[in-house]
Formats: sequence, structure tokens, C-alpha cells
Amino acid sequence: MEANVYKGNANTFQNQPSFRVFNKSIEHSDDSLFTFLNDVDSELLKDEQVSQSQVFTSYISRFTAKDPRTQQLTSFAIYDHTTNRLPYEFPNPQERYSSLTAPQQAACVRLLLAWQQNSAESEDDFIVWRVTNGKRVSEQQLVQKHILDYVNAQKERIYAPMKPLVLLYGKWFVRRMQYVLRRLPNRSYSTHSGLPQLSQCKTLHAQVASMENIHLICHRGQVRLWPEVRMPEQELSNLRMRLERYAYAGSADEPASHMVAADLEQQLQEACNDVYVLPLESLLFLLIPGAYADLPTEVLVSIRELPDNGHKCIQFEEPMPARSCGWHTSSRLLTTAYAAYGAAQWLQLPDDVGQRRRHTVLQNSEPEHRRADKAIMEYKLLPIDEEAPMVTEVKANCALVSWKLRASESTDSLSIFSSLSVAAVRDAAAKEPLGCHLIKLESKPECGCEIMTKYEMVSIWLQLQLLQSNVGHCSRISLQDMQPLLEEKVRLSTLAQQLNEWYHISMPDLLSQLAEFLKLLSSISPGEYLLRYTSKYKDRFLLCQPTADNTSMSFKLHDLLMGASSPNNIDFLTQSSTYLPITPLLCSRLHEQLQLLPCAFPAKVNAKRGRPCKAPEVPTPLVQRVRMNAQKKKKTNSKNSRQRKKDDAKLQQTVDNELEKFMCL
Repeated sequence: MEANVYKGNANTFQNQPSFRVFNKSIEHSDDSLFTFLNDVDSELLKDEQVSQSQVFTSYISRFTAKDPRTQQLTSFAIYDHTTNRLPYEFPNPQERYSSLTAPQQAACVRLLLAWQQNSAESEDDFIVWRVTNGKRVSEQQLVQKHILDYVNAQKERIYAPMKPLVLLYGKWFVRRMQYVLRRLPNRSYSTHSGLPQLSQCKTLHAQVASMENIHLICHRGQVRLWPEVRMPEQELSNLRMRLERYAYAGSADEPASHMVAADLEQQLQEACNDVYVLPLESLLFLLIPGAYADLPTEVLVSIRELPDNGHKCIQFEEPMPARSCGWHTSSRLLTTAYAAYGAAQWLQLPDDVGQRRRHTVLQNSEPEHRRADKAIMEYKLLPIDEEAPMVTEVKANCALVSWKLRASESTDSLSIFSSLSVAAVRDAAAKEPLGCHLIKLESKPECGCEIMTKYEMVSIWLQLQLLQSNVGHCSRISLQDMQPLLEEKVRLSTLAQQLNEWYHISMPDLLSQLAEFLKLLSSISPGEYLLRYTSKYKDRFLLCQPTADNTSMSFKLHDLLMGASSPNNIDFLTQSSTYLPITPLLCSRLHEQLQLLPCAFPAKVNAKRGRPCKAPEVPTPLVQRVRMNAQKKKKTNSKNSRQRKKDDAKLQQTVDNELEKFMCL
């Protein structure tokens, strides 16, 4: 009898998918494991989206790569943090190329870097720089025009990264103004008189003025110890993520000039003539009024008579914050946040008032060990906030400087007191102050380093003069991703040349106009005033005086300063002075990486071999080309032959002269 063989259960694999479903490649787009591991949207797999610039802007889904810090779409899908290269390329959609070869551009870049770093320059590089001078100068104009057209076409995209800074400055402005206005009475003001701006204060005879007898009276506060003047990339990354927290740190602080108020009053009691108190920001308010939309437009002025001597004291407060956003407000926001960040060692200045007060308290109080035991035994229950507390302890300092302003043809001088902050010091004894430290945002990092604004140049010039320093510092940072581009040393002699070259400003002439304005201001009767600048009167300052009656021509101080809307950057973007040219003498990290000369097009690259095309050092004389082609062509008449020989001889002589000049270099 045949044995019963088990034939299996026919229902086991019933209604199961075919083996072909499980036999697909793991790289197939419909594979479940592939989709789970990569977690990509189906639109990313389309063949139409090849360009990297369209990947993160052509679709909207929950997988869109968005920076949580700025809530903006990321411009780069992958960023290599293992290298120090910048993710920028020179914008050249028309594929325009330089008249210089790649070796020539590399030689010029090396020479510029040597000048920037104050190191030894190569003689061969200097020869190339001299030989290519004509080509470089002619090409600079074309590149500046090319960048200007690029900025006008991409203005919205270029200034898009400034939007978070605009929003933060608006929040900081509201908090700052609320703090300031709580201490100011809401008076009604009316226009008392119109004073001419400095550009209108020109005497009949051309005069120049100078700053003399500059003397540092005192230091107050804490100053940063900065032996190596450099802003690390890691600090900037942390600062960007916590910018909203740190930006509010200084909104409730008193002005730095209040730290030296007691020393100033002591100096005023000993004055024997009229005295002008001009903090650095107020001095800039008078020198550069309305040059840019994001500058202050109001400052409080107090004119009073000094006791016992009958002289006047014209004292300016620090200006109110600007009511429009732009370069300078963003720089102020970053400077405040960087000071609150405090990633450095802070030094107490030797003659600080707080230090002397603490020393007196310690002498009159109980012994230190008893106070320490008492502090250990005390326990105070602190409430836990729902949010992290704001950083409120900002490191601040102030220096009081006295100086004289004297015209060249006058024997009388004006006594002026100015207060300003010390940027940093290089030694632990705080005896080597840095002239200044400017944080400059570069809006076009792929094009190069922009020139400074006239406000920034005049500010640095004044700080170097008041602190008796020859060298300042400027940290150039990319607006797009907060990448450090260049640490630049700023010198006093170079600043004066750049002011005259870029903006046609002569500081001796400007100081002479300031002297005329201050003399005019001393004739005003004593009282409390508000000095305003409005775009309606571009050549006048409006001097407003408090009034008891509210009229149609008067205004409330609080209503004027707070305004109807929060600060924005509309005026900044619509101004013609928004564009800043690229300076041809500064090489950033981008130029060093790409070996690209500033204000020059990229060098032509051979597409077949992938290396630059080398131009022949000496052009082939026309005589040889004519002889080579003469065998292939018929002979012409004798008259044309004689003329051709004369042209060949003349060209050969020209080539020989060029070679002789080159060898003489």
C-alpha cells in the first residue's frame, strides 16, 4: 500500500504577492526600505530638478530644508565642515573672463596678501603687478559695473539675510526707547530756530582745523583682553544662534558716558572758558548728518552757565537710536551681542569707581571669613522662570578725553570733552588700548570686500585720534552665513587717503566747519533743547525748545521718538547710497582660495585640460607670421611688399622696446 505523502497546505501562500515584489533592487524608488532609510520626498526624485539652486525653492513639503535659527530656506544642501573653504563663487553668468592670465592673477593676489599682512613681498610678484597695471585699472571699471548690475538684479536676494537682524533691532528698539522715555518728561517741543549744517558753515577764507592737546582723563568699567585680535568662526556660529537673547542685553543699560559723569563735573568746575561736551556718537551726529537712512536723527542738548565763572557749558547727550534699519543698526546689534557674549577675559580698569567703592566697603565691614561663613549659611529660594533669563550683565567701559579744536588762522581754541568706549586691550595691565574695533557686515561676500561707509571711516578716524592710537581693527563678516572673511588692520594715514579718494572728505576742513558751528551754538540762550535732522530740510538742523502750550506746530517728545511703526529697512533699500563698491586692495578668504584678484573677472581656463591657458611671454613677431604665410599665398606687387616690410620692421622694433622695458624693471 502506497504511503500517504504530505503535499502541504495549499492555503499557506494563498493571496500572497508574487516573488517579483520582493525581488526589487534596494535602490529602487518604490522599495520600502529605501524610502524609510532616506526619507525623501517623491519630488526630489524627478529628473527635472537637476540644478542645485532649484532643489530647495521649487517645492514645498514637510521635508523642505529650513534653518531653524533664521526660518529661511538653506541655500546649500551639503556643507563640508572638514575644510575651511567658503561656499561662494564669483557671480559670472555671462562667462566673462579676465585679460590677465591665471599666473598673473595669482602673483597679484600674493602681493596684496603680503601688503595686508605686513610681510615681505616678492620682487617677481611686484614686477608682474607693475607690468599689468594698465590691464588691471581698465578691468576694474568693467567689474564694478558688472557687480552693480548684479546687485540691482538680485537686490532682494542679497539683503534677504538681513531680515532677522531687522526684526531683532525692532524688538531691541522698542525696549530701549521704553527704558529711555521713562526717564524723560513727555514735553511738547516747538521749533526754536534753524541752524546750518556743517557743510553750510564755511567761512570766507578757506581754513583748516586740527585736534590738539588730546589728554586721556580717566577710564571706567571693564575692558576686553584681546591679545590676538580675531573673531573665531565658532564664536560667530554660537552668536548667531543666540543673537535674539544677547541683543536684548544692553537695552536697559545706562549710556556709557554716565560712567564718567562725576569726573566730567569736576573738570567743568575748573574750566576757564566755554566748554563743549560731545560724546563720540554726538560728534558723529554733527559731522555726518543724514548721510544714511539708518543713522540717529535726534539728540538732546543742554546749554547752561557754569557757576562762579560765567562761562557756558554746551552738553550733548548720546543720540536716540535710529528709527530705520540698515548697515549701521545691524553692526550695532552685533556689537552689543558680542559684548554680552563675553567669550574673553575681562579686565577691571585700574581707576574704576566701583573697585574703589568695594575696597572701602571691605575696610569698614566685618572680616572676610565671617562674611563667607554667613553667605554659606544663608539660603534663598529663587523662582524658576518658564523661559531662560535674558543676559543682562554687559561688560561696558568708558574713557573721558579732553582736547582742543583750533583753526589754523586763529589763536583761540575750543575746549571739548568727549567720551567713548575702549574696544579692547592687548595686555593684562590695560596700558595698550586698541584704537577701535568695527564689525562690518559684507552683503556681497561672493564679490569681494566693500569699502567702508563715510560714517564708519569718520568714526574710526576720531577714535584713533582720541585714543592716540595709530592702528585699529575691522572684522569683516559675511551677512549670508556669519563666516569670518577678513581681519583688517586700519591705519590712520590710510583712512585719511580713503576718505578723500572715495567720499572727497577732508577731515581738517570738516573740523573747521565743526568749529564754526559750535561757535554759533554758543550764542543760544541757556535752556534744554532738542536738535533734530529731517530729510525735508537737508541743509538745516532744527533746534526745538520746550513749550507749555500745545499748538498745531508743536509735537510731543514721546510721540516723535516712538513713532507709528517699528523700525524697518524700506528707506535703506530705496536709498541710492545702499550700494557700496568693492575695494580693489583687500583680499578676503574667497580671493585667496580662488586665486582671484579683487575687481577682476576669473581667468580663462582651458576646458580640455582643465588648466589655465598660458599666454606667451613674448608675442610672435609679425615678420615670422608673414614669412610662414608667404609660401601659401601668391606674391603681391612690389609696392605692397615694401610697405609690408616697413610695417614688420616697425613692429619688431616695438616688441624689442617692450622687452627692454620689462628687463629694466
